[in-house]
Order: sequence, then C-alpha cells, then structure tokens
Amino acid sequence: MINRVQNALNSILGALPLLNNATGAGRLFELYVMTGVALELQNRGFEVWLQRSDGTRILPTDTDRTFIQRSGAPTSVPPAWEGPGNASVIGLKKPNGDGWELWNGIQFLGRSGAYHEIDIALVPAAVGDTLRMLGGAPLGRPRVAIECKDVGLAGSVDEMRTFVARLYDLTLLSGHQRYFPYSPKAMAIYPGTPTSNNFYHARVTYWEENRHSFNAVARRTGFTKGAMAMTAYYGIEGHSTITVGSAEFGVLIQAVCQWIEAECP
Repeated sequence: MINRVQNALNSILGALPLLNNATGAGRLFELYVMTGVALELQNRGFEVWLQRSDGTRILPTDTDRTFIQRSGAPTSVPPAWEGPGNASVIGLKKPNGDGWELWNGIQFLGRSGAYHEIDIALVPAAVGDTLRMLGGAPLGRPRVAIECKDVGLAGSVDEMRTFVARLYDLTLLSGHQRYFPYSPKAMAIYPGTPTSNNFYHARVTYWEENRHSFNAVARRTGFTKGAMAMTAYYGIEGHSTITVGSAEFGVLIQAVCQWIEAECP
C-alpha cells in the first residue's frame, strides 16, 4: 500500500517527494484513499498539487519535498506562522475553476460545540487560507466527507449511526441563524467565526444537504445488513472490500471524482 501512495505522490508532484506518513491503525489506508482521489482528478484534467501546512506549494525543484501526514490526536488547521512542519494537504483546481483542498484527519466544529474528525475532507481553498492566518477549526460541513475503516470486523449499525450523527452536528441549515447572527445569509461552512458569505449557501433540510455533499464510508472489510440499510436515506455511500488494486477501490475513487467534477466549480 505504501508503494501505491508513494507512486501517486510522485505522479502528482512530477518528482520524488519524501513521504512522512503516520503510524497507527488505518492511517496509511486513509492516505491510500486520499492520494487515489487526487491522482484520478489529475488524470481528469484538474490541476493538482502538494501543499505544506503553511500554505506554500511543494515544487518539484524544491530541495525539501517532504509530504507530511498528521500523526497523533486529530487537530484543527495549524496557523501558517508555525511553519511548514505540520500536516500537508493536497490542492486541486478545475481549469478556470475555484481552488479546493483535500484534508486528512482535520477536526470540524459542530453546532453543539463539539469537534469531529473527518478522515478525508474536501473544502474550498479559501476556507483553508483564512484558517491558516490564525489557526482553528472550520464550522460546518465539508463538501466531501469520507470515513475510512481499516478493520477486520464488518461495519455495524452503531458505526454507521456514529457517522450519521457526526454529519448531523456539522450540518448548518438556512434556518440555523442563531449559530451565525452576523452573516446576512447562512453558508454551509465557515472558516471559524461566521461573519462572511463567500461560500456555498446552506440548504433548507438535512435531506437536501445530505445530497448536496458526498459522504461515504470506505472499509477494508464489509458491512452488516443493518448498517447498509441506513445509507440510502442519509445519503451515504458504503464502499466495502477496499484493498490495494481491488475493483472496489476503483469504484470508490470513480464515485468520489465524478461527484467532485460535477458539483465543485
């Protein structure tokens, strides 16, 4: 798996980056899915780049071409003044389109005030740029949220309920004005304090937002019947048997990238 990750990073950069990947259960699995998405988007004509935690791009001509995966407990977005030594991200952009960032293991702030880690998340680059000024967690929900499970047991109903509850708390709807009283119109995500309206508008219902974003659980093994029964209503795709080079891995990557290509300007 690590060879596949390294090869994807090589192709994205056009040179050989040094991969500093985190140890621990499931961390390489997350990076495998993340770099698979990025490489496929590059193949589809997106501009894709590796980016340090301070917001600077890693260039093929740089002396230090280290790509860092966050290790340890989940964190918010670190401030740029801490330097480039925190977790790297992957930037992407359609031709003549907006910039986006793929994050791994970043905390998002929910309406309850609780923080929720999203294994792989896609957010507007402007959200990342703003957060890097001071550091902090975004309030709201990413456009793509993928939960990665590199475990041997089948995914249970409780596992799916946990993901549904996390997305519920992260969802900002147009009627949630008490969470952002200074914003003229509710947005679905904010870089910290909600005082701007530069991002996509919030939806009216949870049902709409569940289908206005791409949400998936990617597992090395399978799901119980009860867990899969919940996915359609809550707009979550369940992808099982995600292993190196498997057909199911290709199905997952195609599904994510087709959605991004169609829905992210």
